[in-house]
Amino acid sequence: GTFFLATEYIDSMFRFLRTAHKWGGLIASLFLLLIAITGFFLATKSYWGFIRPPEAKGGEVQSFEEVIPVSQVMAAAFAVGIPELKEKKDIDRVDYRPKSNIFKVLSKKGYHEVQVDGKTGEVLSSAIRTDHIIEQLHDFNFFSENLNKFWLPVVALILCTLALTGIYITVNPMLRRAKFHREQAKKNGPKPKA
Repeated sequence: GTFFLATEYIDSMFRFLRTAHKWGGLIASLFLLLIAITGFFLATKSYWGFIRPPEAKGGEVQSFEEVIPVSQVMAAAFAVGIPELKEKKDIDRVDYRPKSNIFKVLSKKGYHEVQVDGKTGEVLSSAIRTDHIIEQLHDFNFFSENLNKFWLPVVALILCTLALTGIYITVNPMLRRAKFHREQAKKNGPKPKA
């Protein structure tokens, strides 16, 4: 009686975990595929010209006193005429690269990047930063900020569940077979010596 109930419970738990593992894996694999593909492009973005615009080279300066002020950089970036980059609130960030002596002005919307010469204030490049789109796809911000805040942790929990159920589904039959063989060996007694 008790052994039968325990076996029945283990079997039903095993079936439930296999079903949860299968459907959880299917759902998580869609997100993992997106994370893996975008992660690959982010990890190798320096090799792809279409992902991040090549860094221009600004005029050489001997000291930072020769570098133009940020206000001049902003004026140059706004003068390009990009609809999504007209005023301070449109700016996501401004990066300064001392080695190339350029400023990179990035817009919040439209994924624009304007590169400005740190010596002359001349616009050296204006292009789309595809890596920003890829980053936002990678962390789900592209779809919604709430998706990033709430769904990414859910995917992490699903992955942990997949790992645990996968271990159980793999190890449980091995343990049951080993137990069965031990019981059979006890039942049959020691093998006669030849």
